[in-house]
Amino acid sequence: MSKIITDEKIVDGVLTRHVAEIFPSRELLKKKLVQGKKIRLYLGVDPTGELLHVGHLAPLRKLAQFQQLGHEVILLIGDFTGRIGDPTDKSQTRKQLTEAEIGHNVSTYKKQVEKVLDFGGENPVKVMYNSTWLAKLTFVDVVNLAANFTVQQMLERDMFQNRIKENKPISLHEFLYPLMQGYDSVAMDVDLEVGGTDQTFNMLAGRTLLRKLKNKDKFVLTLELLEDNRGRKIGKTEGNVIAIASGNPQDLYGGIMSLGDDTIANAFTACTTLSLEEIEKIKTGLTKENPMTYKKLLAYTLVAELYSKESAQKAQEEFERLVQEGEPTEITTATLKAPNATTVFEFLKTAVPGQSSAEAKRLIAQGGVEINGGKVTNAAALINLKSGNIVKIGKRRFIKIL
Repeated sequence: MSKIITDEKIVDGVLTRHVAEIFPSRELLKKKLVQGKKIRLYLGVDPTGELLHVGHLAPLRKLAQFQQLGHEVILLIGDFTGRIGDPTDKSQTRKQLTEAEIGHNVSTYKKQVEKVLDFGGENPVKVMYNSTWLAKLTFVDVVNLAANFTVQQMLERDMFQNRIKENKPISLHEFLYPLMQGYDSVAMDVDLEVGGTDQTFNMLAGRTLLRKLKNKDKFVLTLELLEDNRGRKIGKTEGNVIAIASGNPQDLYGGIMSLGDDTIANAFTACTTLSLEEIEKIKTGLTKENPMTYKKLLAYTLVAELYSKESAQKAQEEFERLVQEGEPTEITTATLKAPNATTVFEFLKTAVPGQSSAEAKRLIAQGGVEINGGKVTNAAALINLKSGNIVKIGKRRFIKIL
């Protein structure tokens, strides 16, 4: 049995680092933790995509911190809720996934999460699936659960209000999502749930159900979201995924380099294991030096922590080699659809939406397109790009092929 760490300074660090809010209060949760009683907490992840991304790192790191304190940590795979789709922050109803799609996506999750959480030792993280209990609920059970909420409560959610204003449909099953996520807390009888601020409504639904059904108070700890340079949450449905375990460290390094400068300090706090003292020094440096220096340090640190120092060094050298003519202002990713073989012209038209045919041909003729450092001046040349290849368009746009 693992020892529970109750040191106030360490507990304070866990309850403040990258934390947005704690319900009902930070003080009450701290009091519970320093008393030395083991608590059960969880993070839920719906398998709506194959790859976990840097947006998942903040809650995963927070779970790791609680695991290190000696508490019981559960990684809940939402294999049932994933079929419906969380409506949070969505301007339209999500496409419902099939059981096969869910199974495919979840198959590698544990291996990816192993880069952050410990599934062995004295206090291993447990993996659970919410289909275990949600698939067994009868219609009567669902009706009884729904009786604990009102339509007005559901309609208070911003995205539903926005859809009503824009005359967009709200599917009835979307009202059931927070109900199901809330029931996860009841089924696992947890003391705490961790998630992003975008999950506050869903997590508080679990607090409501636990209080009504088991007369138990559940704590909710929310974390600030990691956003890209357009102010969008980094995630699968936003199309800006930076995978943490795709198997290619260069992808992770390049993805971090595509983040905006104003994301750097936040990402160090949320995604790395560097001490807060080290991060404070970085924040000071950001006000005095070129942000690129610290963005490269962030990319190097994450690759080193999730892969190895050797992989980080190699990824950094590749990035520096490919951008030797100047710092790019935009690094994006692209996936070629079958057939992989295509002309330089057709690739450029696909990679740069809105570009005219004349502009594309002129850019190619003037030597403005490079593949892995080599200029391509024949628009009709047939190319067969492989995963990991870098295409440079103009002086500052780099596209990495996935």
